[in-house]
Amino acid sequence: MPALHWLRACVQSAGERLLDQPRTLDYTPAGVLAGGGNPVVGLEAATATLRALYKPGSPKAEVAGLHVVSSFDDALREAVQASAPIGVRANPTAGVVRDHAWWGRWLAGARDAWMAVCDAYWCLSPSSAFAGAEAVRLRLASSVVEALKWSACDRFGPDEVLWERIGLLFAASPESQGGVVGGDVAGIGREYLRAVAHYSVNLDQVELEMGIALAHVVDICLPFLALDRRPAELPQYVAIPEEGSIPVRQMGSEREGEWHFAPWAASELLAEFSKQLARSIVPSPLGRLPLEHARAAVEHLRMQWSATPPVRTRRRYVQDATAEVARGLPACTAVIGGKPLAVPRNWKVIDFSRSGLQIIATSDPSRAWPDIGELLAIHFVDGEGWQLGIVRRLRMWATHAGLGVELLARSPVLGVLDDGRNSVDAVLCDPPSKGEALRILLPSTAPALGEPVFVKAAGGLTKVRALGVLRRESGYLLQVFQVL
Repeated sequence: MPALHWLRACVQSAGERLLDQPRTLDYTPAGVLAGGGNPVVGLEAATATLRALYKPGSPKAEVAGLHVVSSFDDALREAVQASAPIGVRANPTAGVVRDHAWWGRWLAGARDAWMAVCDAYWCLSPSSAFAGAEAVRLRLASSVVEALKWSACDRFGPDEVLWERIGLLFAASPESQGGVVGGDVAGIGREYLRAVAHYSVNLDQVELEMGIALAHVVDICLPFLALDRRPAELPQYVAIPEEGSIPVRQMGSEREGEWHFAPWAASELLAEFSKQLARSIVPSPLGRLPLEHARAAVEHLRMQWSATPPVRTRRRYVQDATAEVARGLPACTAVIGGKPLAVPRNWKVIDFSRSGLQIIATSDPSRAWPDIGELLAIHFVDGEGWQLGIVRRLRMWATHAGLGVELLARSPVLGVLDDGRNSVDAVLCDPPSKGEALRILLPSTAPALGEPVFVKAAGGLTKVRALGVLRRESGYLLQVFQVL
């Protein structure tokens, strides 16, 4: 078969790591994605193979045709579900421990593979994608939603090209001629609804496992979700498919062609899930989702899709300032102590509120953006002193990243915690005040301290009592004490 010949040739050139194995290789899409037992290798080999096959104007794309890409589409769904850290069918290999870096590579592999599938479909007939066979258009739409979902889970900002593709696909479909699109009928309209629903729950603001759980529960709720031409009298996500627009939250109707996301009919289903989860029972539709992730996902959706969704409580002010930024507890401790910034970063602060900042990062010498939970020290170039913040939101684009930073301390002070046996360098986030809470940053490797504990800072000695840990990350922990 010519398509299989091309596939074998492309796998041989793109998946060299697989060829090192002393056994007969399976050149089918499922075999490529198996990766010789390593899911990451399989995802990366599948991406490379699809990219090699499906290039605009390439004779390889014509030979491979729809059969190869649709086979990769089906096999990729199976491979991602089977190798995911959690999920309705996830079944990780027993005894295999995956670290954060491995899962980061897995997530990038899933994102890239779905982008490659989506682009391969588009490569076959970009000019007739809206007029081709319904089954092909539906496959293309579904692959766009998967690409958007995994891109968001990997902290990437909304992809304008993908939103344009699925918006135009929907606009050209019969469903777009009606007044309501429900999630209970298969079709391109439901895929567009699914894309909006995933966008509405902010997959880019949660950890990978939570993102997978959220997306799964969203899909279960689809029959109870809708897109409506008529606006409701409360905030809704709104999009104009003909323009390929990215959904925005607004009140009422502002322009022609708007579709309004209406998720409220799912509230009864989510409430029933919540009751079962409160009794430590995972509802059968949620499959193998761990109890804690299922519970968190359901409560997150109940909050996001309620008639009174969460809103910002602090007013934001537009800002145009440059700030130096240090990353991680050791670097933050150094600059607070008066040492020069070791790794130069000058990023833009574009707005602020009483509790946080929004920062645009244009480059980083480490070649990696700060992830959610990371500790930052921030110094305005025209101001004094350093402030401490924690990254709460991250969205990445090709040339920059947007960071939502929660301010932790406006005037942090270095100190030492001592229980008479251990002495630990620390950063005080609050001034010590008798009877009040005192938040202190400690290294994640700090030993457990006994009682009593004393804080040495700014020439003074304060007795404190540990109350608990507010946040624990790989490089630090934020602990709260009561000043005695």
